[in-house]
Amino acid sequence: MTQTYEEYEKDYDQCLSRVRSFLSSHARSLTTLRECDRLLSQARRCATAMEALAKEGRDAFKLAETKRRAEREIAPLMQEVESALRERETGDIIIDRNRADLFSGGKYNAPNFDGNDNDQMMSALIQDSDELLLESQALCAQSEQIGSGTLNTMGMQRDQLHSAGEHLRGARSTLEQAKHLLQNLNNKALRNKRFLYCIITVLITANILVIVAIIKK
Repeated sequence: MTQTYEEYEKDYDQCLSRVRSFLSSHARSLTTLRECDRLLSQARRCATAMEALAKEGRDAFKLAETKRRAEREIAPLMQEVESALRERETGDIIIDRNRADLFSGGKYNAPNFDGNDNDQMMSALIQDSDELLLESQALCAQSEQIGSGTLNTMGMQRDQLHSAGEHLRGARSTLEQAKHLLQNLNNKALRNKRFLYCIITVLITANILVIVAIIKK
């Protein structure tokens, strides 16, 4: 089933958020870097699909935004992952890129801060913190949605268990009724059996008396 633009965009944001989370950690293992490379490839496929959908819908704004995001967000992260992979695999020492270039969501040419540029430096740091906060909020919202879905599923399961309990109680009631019916039938059969035994006894006695009377004559 074909996804919508918004669904591709959500997958795209999730992939980049995970990559940024991995790269912001000091422990960059080879396995983690390869996972980042896979996530970036997936994000690039999402961006391509988003661009195609924007063209189909003739949405110039979405088309331009998708191209801009792909250029400003994927390229710096891909370069950082490739550099880190080369460093891990070959042992070559590669100078770290500016963190703002990785997490600001664009091609960022870091200015040379000196002692008189504290305000500019603080503004860049605040921007980075704001964007990381937005990513954290998105992850929290996603976690909340997953939790809500889990609660809904548990509620449905609870209703199903309640319904199954009601059916079980109904089956037990039917079983008790059948048990009483069988007991009544058994009692009736026993009474009929005793009645037949009495009749047989009376008939045998009557036959004996008749035979005795015939003999005496």
